[in-house]
Amino acid sequence: MSVLTAAEAAWLAADLPPLQRKVTQPSGSVIEYREAGPPGAPAIVLLHGVGSSSAGYRAQFAGLSDSFRLIAWNAPGYGGSTPLAEPNPTALDYAAALAGFLDGLGLARPAVLAGSSWGSVIALNLAVAQPERVGALLLSAPNTGRGSLPPEARAEALAALRAKPPSASDDRSAVAERLLTPDTPQLVRALVERLRDALTPAGWSAAMHMMFTTDTPALIARAQGPVALLAGTRDRMAPLEAHAAKLHAARPDAVLHVFEGCGHMLKLEAPARFNAILRAMATGDQRPR
Repeated sequence: MSVLTAAEAAWLAADLPPLQRKVTQPSGSVIEYREAGPPGAPAIVLLHGVGSSSAGYRAQFAGLSDSFRLIAWNAPGYGGSTPLAEPNPTALDYAAALAGFLDGLGLARPAVLAGSSWGSVIALNLAVAQPERVGALLLSAPNTGRGSLPPEARAEALAALRAKPPSASDDRSAVAERLLTPDTPQLVRALVERLRDALTPAGWSAAMHMMFTTDTPALIARAQGPVALLAGTRDRMAPLEAHAAKLHAARPDAVLHVFEGCGHMLKLEAPARFNAILRAMATGDQRPR
C-alpha cells in the first residue's frame, strides 16, 4: 500500500454529494443515488460492492466531477432504495433494475459503466444483456460469480452464507481488515468501516443469491467495447488469480491493471490511479498516460 498523496487525502476528506431519490417507472420503485458534475458532460455510472454503498465513491466524485457527470446508486435493497420484488433475484434482475434507473435519468449510454466487486457483476450482466447501453466497462476487484458450481454445491454454499447474515453489531474493524491491507492509511480504513451503513439484511440476502446465478468468465467475451480489469495483489476477498486473471484469460483484449500492494477497495486505496484509468476510459483512451 502506497502513501496517500496530498491530493488523494483531500479527495477522501471531501464531502459527498447529497443523496437523491429517483422513482423508476412503471414499477414505482425508489432508487437512492448521488450525482455530481456538469449535466451535459460524459456520464460515468458507479456501482458499489455487496457490503458498500454509493458513499464508497467519495474520491471519484471529488476527483472527476470537474469533467464528467458522475452517478452512483444505492443498489436495490441498500439504504433507502426499494428491494427487488423477487426475494431470490438473478443477476439479470439487477441488470434490469439498473436499466430502469438509467432510463429514469435519461442516460441511454453512459461513457463508462464502472463496478466494484459485486457491482462489477451487475455491470457485466447489463453490458451483455443490453450492449447498446454501455460505452466502456471498468471492473474493479471483479468477481467471477458462483453460477458455474453444480446445483447441489450452489444450494449448500448459499444456505451457509444466508445462515450468517451480517448485522450492525459486526466488528467493523474486522470487516475492514478483510478488505484492506494491514498498512492501509487510517483515513482509508475509517471510510471503509462506515460503508456498511447502507447495508440491510434483505439487500444482502438478495445480493448473495444473485452471485450464484451468474458466471462472469462465460460472459465477458460477449461484452462489446473496451474493458478494463483492476485488481490488487493483496486482495483477499477476490484474489487476483481466482477472479481478475480468469476474466482476463476469457477476454485477452481487456486491459488488466495490477495494483501492487493493494487490497479490495482500490477506489479508496489508490484513488489517483483509479481516477486516471476511469478518466482515460471516459475520454476514449483505455490506457491512461
